[in-house]
Amino acid sequence: MKYSELHPNIKIRIITDFFTDLTQKSILPFMAIYLSLHIGAGWAGMILTVNIIVSMLVGLGAAYWSDRLGRKRLMVLAQSLQVVALFWLAVANSPWLDSIWLTCIMFLICSISSGITVPIANAMIVDVSSEHERHYIYGLQYWTTNVAITFGALLGGLLFESYRFLLFSLVFLESLITLLILIIWIHETISSMHTEQSSSTNKKSILATYGNVLTNKRFMVFFTATVLATSLEFQLDKYIAVRLKDEFSAQLLHWDITGLQMFSFIMAINTVLVALIAIPFSKWMSRYRSLPIMTVGMALYTTGFVLLAFSNWALLLIAAAMVFTIGELMYSPVRQVLLAGMIPDSARAAYIAADGMSYNVAALLGSLGLTIGAFLPSYAMAGLYALMGLGSLYYFRKTLGLRTED
Repeated sequence: MKYSELHPNIKIRIITDFFTDLTQKSILPFMAIYLSLHIGAGWAGMILTVNIIVSMLVGLGAAYWSDRLGRKRLMVLAQSLQVVALFWLAVANSPWLDSIWLTCIMFLICSISSGITVPIANAMIVDVSSEHERHYIYGLQYWTTNVAITFGALLGGLLFESYRFLLFSLVFLESLITLLILIIWIHETISSMHTEQSSSTNKKSILATYGNVLTNKRFMVFFTATVLATSLEFQLDKYIAVRLKDEFSAQLLHWDITGLQMFSFIMAINTVLVALIAIPFSKWMSRYRSLPIMTVGMALYTTGFVLLAFSNWALLLIAAAMVFTIGELMYSPVRQVLLAGMIPDSARAAYIAADGMSYNVAALLGSLGLTIGAFLPSYAMAGLYALMGLGSLYYFRKTLGLRTED
């Protein structure tokens, strides 16, 4: 499998998504700090929560309509909203105007745009790819996303505080270029015959559509597995980071290392490994069946988090970071391929939007883990992580054993 052999839509989306992720991640991680400084932590938390909820609800609605009207027109609409919002976001943080409330409104519109785009763009990839290609595509996407997040965070760290107008202007230009690329080169992936059939034979309301999603046994088993697996990932910058800060201190090669430094080192290991081996891994995994890859990957992923939950030995923590990263590189693309293979053609975007909700649920469980960790010892948290990982593996394997239910 080579990049040049992919459908033109996929090649374009991988490139534009890289730059979109890079620019967005230069803003999003710093918005909470910015809002807290200007309007207080309470209001900042409320605004961020509203953004997440609105983005999720809009995404569900947009996915429903894209299965009926087509992908491209809604993606162009969403990207146009993004361009307008980023323009005014730059203006609101310019030398001529400093408006926190205009910033908040435009930030909400950006969230709405992202909510529309993500499930539709993911459905478009499924529309024009085969199961054999998806191992490579999702591995490549995983790599580009992680590299973009790393450089985006670095860019935001350099520019957000003192050069916000310049940063927002660069993001606006990137968004405008993406819109032009989308209009000129991206092709619709749902045929006119499909949309006519959808409008005439599939007149289910949005509630009925997502009701069918919730009653699809195989998908809900998969959803549960995803929530459990992703909840472990959300523990990394919550319970595990706090535990290391409170409990860890060591010497490594005659250097004194604090818990926060150890946490940063773990994150750096994760980033470097992903950048170096994600693409070779995706090519290697395409040769094997999904079941053994998923089993080994989830076993390694779970083992890594169990060790991170209780160990204070630096070398073991470094090994754990490598182990969970390799496990994630193995199971994550297979998870994406599994999702793409189980969803019905007539409701692809709707299922992908519903799958996106698993990350919201996992984020809530990640925060809950921090609260639970305040009352349980670290070895008990390690046991809880083991149960979550084994539960996720069980449900992923069960998903592979069930027939697709339309």
